[in-house]
Amino acid sequence: MQQKPKKNQNLYEKTMFRSPQAYRTFLTVVFTYTLDLVGYSIVFPVLAPLLLNPELSFFEPNTTVITKTTVLGLLYALFGVAQFIGAPIVGALADHYGRYKAFLGSIALSVIGYAIMGLSIYEESLGWLFVGRIITGFCSGNFSLAQSATADLTHTTHRSKAFGILMGVGGLGFVAGPLIGGKLSNPDWLFGAGAFIFAAVAAIINFLMVLFFFVETRKPTKDETNGSLLSTIKDIRIVFHHKTLRIILIAQLFFLIGWAFFLVFSPTYLVQRFSLGSDKIGDFFAYMALWWAFSSMYLNKELTEKFPSRSLILTGMFVGAVALASFVSVGQLWPYWIILAVNQLGGALAWINLGTILSLNTPENMQGRAMGVSGSMWSIGQIIAPLVAGPLAGWKIFSPLLVGSLCILIGFIYFLLFYREKVKRLSR
Repeated sequence: MQQKPKKNQNLYEKTMFRSPQAYRTFLTVVFTYTLDLVGYSIVFPVLAPLLLNPELSFFEPNTTVITKTTVLGLLYALFGVAQFIGAPIVGALADHYGRYKAFLGSIALSVIGYAIMGLSIYEESLGWLFVGRIITGFCSGNFSLAQSATADLTHTTHRSKAFGILMGVGGLGFVAGPLIGGKLSNPDWLFGAGAFIFAAVAAIINFLMVLFFFVETRKPTKDETNGSLLSTIKDIRIVFHHKTLRIILIAQLFFLIGWAFFLVFSPTYLVQRFSLGSDKIGDFFAYMALWWAFSSMYLNKELTEKFPSRSLILTGMFVGAVALASFVSVGQLWPYWIILAVNQLGGALAWINLGTILSLNTPENMQGRAMGVSGSMWSIGQIIAPLVAGPLAGWKIFSPLLVGSLCILIGFIYFLLFYREKVKRLSR
């Protein structure tokens, strides 16, 4: 005998969320993700002007530019190393103990990390700055955790739209972060540590929001990994065992490496070529984030109703690669306002839809693990790109951006050749 559907079941399936409570929890996830991005993006207009400023004593007066840019690359790369280790651990712990506890633990640690970074500016200490970057990198598993919670709360048919809303509204945090970082990094106010003090306060608010308003989205289970240090490699091996997931993640890796070249070293390029300070670089990043939010919240929503995800990913990668290459071809500042807008439109389409097809092709019980591995792909990008870009920027200031464009183009070609559209969920 066929079981009758529960009351309002059909109604909920026609909406984005699984229940009214799921919608309210999603709002908390979005708020948490947004504040995380404020803290994450606040460093971009700060670190390059800070370390390249000859008036500060982070380096000896006779230190070469290539040494400074290499150290800057190491700062970003260590963040990526910590994220690579932390993201799958946070994802696995979230599958095992629930999203709620994982959120609280990672946010609490990030408060400590930002406080240490603020101390490092006051002391002009590279050592403390490295410690703070490592801690905040480990805690940045919140990004994949927010995606996992979104997958828990939404129906598969509406997941792309939900990811678009999450990343679009979260992109507003990427608007606020650079603006705040640029304004508060003035050495005449709080010794230049104001940006990281603000990030610590934002993380405290984030902690309280999750503590009081987040409702667990996944019932804890006993059959998941315990989040050991070896879980990073183990989870990558498990997820890569699925052919479709492997294709998506490899394409995502090339895209994210290229994107990391742009995100991490475009401020260095602007400092070296146009002598811009933190304030102006913050304006540029805020402007980019507005276009990212527009693409995530509106453009992606409109296009996903008309085109398959594969087409949107390929278009986004190609547009992003071309825009990034053209970044180094102009000698005046004003064309960058146009190039950055195009770059963000393409990058957002590729990023969102790569995450969407990864989620849709992943079994329900592996969502946290798969999103954790996806976070590791971003971590690898943040490791490889800064380590290579640091010495390159000291040699030729435009070379990191050209290499980044090439990486995205490789991802485009790989995805074009090997991925075929699939929406049915893989068996365990």
